Amino acid sequence: MAYNSYINHQLMVIFYPYYLLPITYYLLPTTYYLLPTPYSLLPTPCS
Repeated sequence: MAYNSYINHQLMVIFYPYYLLPITYYLLPTTYYLLPTPYSLLPTPCS
């Protein structure tokens, strides 16, 4: 049981970013629209 759960944990760690990437790409525009002030103030000193 422990070995099987360890394999599932390793697979989840490996495949979790692949499921997380599309979610972040869909959520990033919404965060830019919902919270424009902090994200718009951050790049101004860099540029």
